[in-house]
Amino acid sequence: MSYSGAVLRFMIPPAVAPMAAEAVYDQWISMLDAISQEDPVFSHWRYAYGEQGISIDVHEKTRVVKDAIKSVREFERGYNGMGLISFACRGNFSVEERKCHYTENGFSWGGEGSGVFSLRNTRLKQTAWPNYWQVFANCLRHLSDIMPPQWADVAPRRYRPHAAFPHRMWVGWMALVPDVDLSNEMPFVALAEYLPGIGTLIVTTKEPFDPENEEHIKLARATEVFLADRELLPERGV
Repeated sequence: MSYSGAVLRFMIPPAVAPMAAEAVYDQWISMLDAISQEDPVFSHWRYAYGEQGISIDVHEKTRVVKDAIKSVREFERGYNGMGLISFACRGNFSVEERKCHYTENGFSWGGEGSGVFSLRNTRLKQTAWPNYWQVFANCLRHLSDIMPPQWADVAPRRYRPHAAFPHRMWVGWMALVPDVDLSNEMPFVALAEYLPGIGTLIVTTKEPFDPENEEHIKLARATEVFLADRELLPERGV
């Protein structure tokens, strides 16, 4: 089996009105905290602060927000602390540990467009190999409790060229399809669970997703075609 890690993308609706940087930060931290117990790689996040990249805990709100605002102003001089802003962090591991357990997170929101919470992980730390799927499925559940998504998926980057549609979202390993109950319509996937008030959580395979496994690719593509036929697979950028 070839496990090439996983990238979780969790997309949330645009802000109702331009948001203060502090409010976007609070949303980001609530999402990080929601998944922190699933595996050690998702706890103890560090933020690269200042020009020297000094590593500080993400919960140091004043310093983190100040630095993020400064970063926005490098590209948008008129930024007044309201509107789109981005935060990013890495798991708190040594250089040696990162070779196996590299983990990073990013969050952008607060302006006119949709927000994106992204999570990249090369390998979990304490979770048994067969249970990897439960960790990522639980992350989608916990994040949905914070805010229902417009769309969410989990897939290795190496799956993306295999996706069924070049112009639409992919599913890969997992997806969270909002506002519908498909729990009794997808017997070919490993899990189709309706989350009341949120949508359907889909897991194509309970094995760690292998982008070199033809069966895994077939399951993912079949799921994408199933959703597209029902107009439930959004176009990218929508």
